[in-house]
Amino acid sequence: MFSLLLLGPPQILHDGRPLEISRRKSRAVLFYLAVRHTPATRDQLLTLFWPDHERAAAQQLLRTTLHGLRKALGAALLITPDTVALSQEIPIDCRRFEQQIGLRVPAEQLALSLALYRGPLLEGFSLPDGEQFERWVQFERERFQQLALRGFMALAQLHEQQQNFPAALSSLTRAMALDALHEEVQQAIMRVQYRSGDRAGAIRRYEQLRDLLDDELGVPPMLETRSLYDAIITDTLDKDTQRTVAVKPPRMVATSVATTLPAASTSMLPFAGRSDELARISVAAEAGRLVLIEGEAGIGKSRLAQEWLREQAALVLKGAAYELERALPYQPVIEALRDLCETPAGASALQQLSLAPLWQAEVARLLPELGEPHQITASPADEPRLWEAVRQLLVALARARPLVLFLDDLHWADTSTLALLGYLARQTNGVHVTLLGTARATTARSELATLIQTLTRNGRIERIPVRRLSPAELTALTQALSATDSAPLAAWLQPASEGNPYVLAELIRYARERTWLTSSGALDVAALQQAVVPQSIYSLVESRLAPLGPDARVLLDVAVAAGREFEFALVALASGLSEQRALDALDELRAAMLLQPADEQRFRFDHSLTMEVAYREIGEPRHRTLHRRLAEAMAEHTDGQGELAGVIATHFVEGNAPERAAPFAMRAGQRAMSLAAWQEASTLFELALRGDPGDRLAALIALGEARTNFGASAQASEVLREAVALAEQRHHQHQAAQARMLLARALIPQGRYAEVIATVGPLLVGEEAASAEFFWGAALSLEGADLQAARDHLNRSQQLLAAQPLANDTISSARIKLELGNIAAQQGDIHTAVQLFRELVDTTSLEPDPTVQSWQVLGHNNLAYHLHLLGDPQAIEYARIGLALAQEKGLLGHLPYLHSTIGEILLAAGDLDGAEWAFHEGLRLSEELHMAERIAGLSANLGLVARARGQDALAIHLLSTGQTRADALGTRHLAAQIRIWLAPLLPPEQRRATLAEARDLAESGGRQRLLAEIAALE
Repeated sequence: MFSLLLLGPPQILHDGRPLEISRRKSRAVLFYLAVRHTPATRDQLLTLFWPDHERAAAQQLLRTTLHGLRKALGAALLITPDTVALSQEIPIDCRRFEQQIGLRVPAEQLALSLALYRGPLLEGFSLPDGEQFERWVQFERERFQQLALRGFMALAQLHEQQQNFPAALSSLTRAMALDALHEEVQQAIMRVQYRSGDRAGAIRRYEQLRDLLDDELGVPPMLETRSLYDAIITDTLDKDTQRTVAVKPPRMVATSVATTLPAASTSMLPFAGRSDELARISVAAEAGRLVLIEGEAGIGKSRLAQEWLREQAALVLKGAAYELERALPYQPVIEALRDLCETPAGASALQQLSLAPLWQAEVARLLPELGEPHQITASPADEPRLWEAVRQLLVALARARPLVLFLDDLHWADTSTLALLGYLARQTNGVHVTLLGTARATTARSELATLIQTLTRNGRIERIPVRRLSPAELTALTQALSATDSAPLAAWLQPASEGNPYVLAELIRYARERTWLTSSGALDVAALQQAVVPQSIYSLVESRLAPLGPDARVLLDVAVAAGREFEFALVALASGLSEQRALDALDELRAAMLLQPADEQRFRFDHSLTMEVAYREIGEPRHRTLHRRLAEAMAEHTDGQGELAGVIATHFVEGNAPERAAPFAMRAGQRAMSLAAWQEASTLFELALRGDPGDRLAALIALGEARTNFGASAQASEVLREAVALAEQRHHQHQAAQARMLLARALIPQGRYAEVIATVGPLLVGEEAASAEFFWGAALSLEGADLQAARDHLNRSQQLLAAQPLANDTISSARIKLELGNIAAQQGDIHTAVQLFRELVDTTSLEPDPTVQSWQVLGHNNLAYHLHLLGDPQAIEYARIGLALAQEKGLLGHLPYLHSTIGEILLAAGDLDGAEWAFHEGLRLSEELHMAERIAGLSANLGLVARARGQDALAIHLLSTGQTRADALGTRHLAAQIRIWLAPLLPPEQRRATLAEARDLAESGGRQRLLAEIAALE
């Protein structure tokens, strides 16, 4: 008979004797199966134990491991084609422990169950090369520790009820050994010591706890602990009660009663006085503009939005931004999409949805539930493609029914969400999609302010300020509250509220609690006139917090740290309260109308102002401690992956523990990278640098890549240089080469071509030689000073690729051909360029890889442009094929190039209107995607249209604008070309100077075609 002991040092027993399983990973697999209550799938095992192996190799390793375990365990190991499990007949201590702890049993039986806990789960066992497994062990270890702690607390309570104080103290000592900072344990010890006659010991216990909290956390004990201490000092603790004496006794309210109470928000008020705003929202929505409702806290922004939404026969997607989630990319949008999946109307719409697989796979990056397993995209993250996928989804949903995307509290939104919102605002005109948001007043340089300015210039936003209620509107409101006494009620409300709806709601609640105003509308005018009313909104909220009992206040304080909306189970765990006390506290907070249910597991504050007032009373040190406790609770009881990783990191940072935030920030940064949210990823990787020095190299490389993708090339260069130095210091050759390649990529946009060459030079011998030669050649090509040397390096790169055994690197070959074609064109050899671009199109045409298809589109564009230079009528067909392919594959970043090419072909054919439309479309996309080089080129293209129409002043302006941008970017070929286009429009002397500048630029790179054009103009 087999048995396993996993609590403490692990033991595998067969008939009571140790069974040796030599391979550590085999033992790890066995332990994983033993802790689980359900069979593990093969995919779960592959992900946990062989995440870095190719699937086929990992499957073979799994088969070998299972074969070895089957030999050792026989029929006790249950294997099917899909799952693996251990027989339920095997005695496993951790399973028994988990099943028995929490049962209502006598003290003797509970003590026997607790004896199973010999120590931490798998104590002393590790898997050095199994990061995922180690993470799982840590999570499970902490979970079992919490189970043990609760068990010892329950046993102590049973002993205390029996007046067996020594046994109670023994159990509490075991609990304290598991978590010395758990104040509920410390409170219980103080209480038991006092009740057993050891008053001095209880006092010493408090003093020790106070010093420990001060040393470890820099905070005082909780109010409840201090209240208990005061009762012990004054000998007023009732020895017959099992609960701590508090300054203010808690008001316990049954959940069934709490759920019937109205929410303490502006919804207590009849909706009135917003007819003009409602009308403006409707007009703006009909015009296809983003509607932004703005105003101070408590003014009724969300209520106005909800009232308008209530009247719409539309599918509504609701999301909200939260202050603690600003580092999480697209979180409000993800919440809105999740809302779509979970509402009946949304689920029905999704069932009828017709969306191309490409867009469905991209949207599934944000919310996997919206995709199918076989649709998971392998293509690199691309921000414009993801934006377009969201737009495609919204448009597809709107075909069946008008749709509203409502995002609340945009002043807290992340950068990626705001960028996506800007894209949608410019791209959803003409379809039944309304974008609606709310926000407080913005600061001058905030991301939201920038978005508002941009959309205002484009006429794509309607800003609706929400004003305070006028005296007439307030009077109309009071008539709905009290038909007979509306005038004195209005006279009382107006000076105190100044028309703020939230303050109005608080004053009405205040009056109703004191029965000055009844639900039937009766008003005690005399009492009202003599009433002393809190003079500020903060005083009003404080008056609601004051009657709370200590448990409710502890839970409230933790909830403030958790944020506007929170999961109750995590807040309860971080509070340190027992399950029943936490539930009682929740009922009390709901009865006080401070919290409202969001769903079955989550709750939200009635208003952000409640949080602000509560925060003032908590104090900064304690608030930071609560953030740490929340982070620890989330890390213990979740997998710490995906969206949660960023939240955990944020709580640790707010808790002054950035080093503990680092590993979670690293995971959150990687998720942000998978969504092409480069700015958020950069912020998270910067935080990851504050963690374990052993992890610094990986964080530096990740930060460098994120900054490069974001366009912050100079900042990327700084961290990548440090990464190169650190990797070489540690003799990590692979990471050193990776960092050098990323550094070269970051240096190219800065025009630091000599540094690019110096950076890749050490890699010319070794595995990265082909890539190093490519970067060297690309640098010389872009610099334009030695195009022949550039060609030589690119050819060597191609030869090295071809010489590699089993190499089939289509992407590298494609980019080499494209660069060689560009060099040939710059040198005036258009026929060779066309040949190379044809080869590029042919070699990539059958490749399904989305990255290869990207190069295929570029090949079509360059082929079309250079055929156009040769006067070949096929040019327009290749350009249109490339355009269609880019649109089909979501390659939005390539569209500006294709629109430019098509525009130049149409311009040469005399179709000025068609050319102008193409250039404008390309420029619009370039500006949305922040493509500086294309903005310069397309501005100049529009100058050519103006020149063809005889609008010389406009042409000079547009061409000069393009030239200035090109000069600033250091793009010599484009800068020279624009000067050639501009020169004929200038006075003779200025024309000669401009052509001389163009000649210098063209000669520096041997650009024969440009030199020929210059010669024709001179």
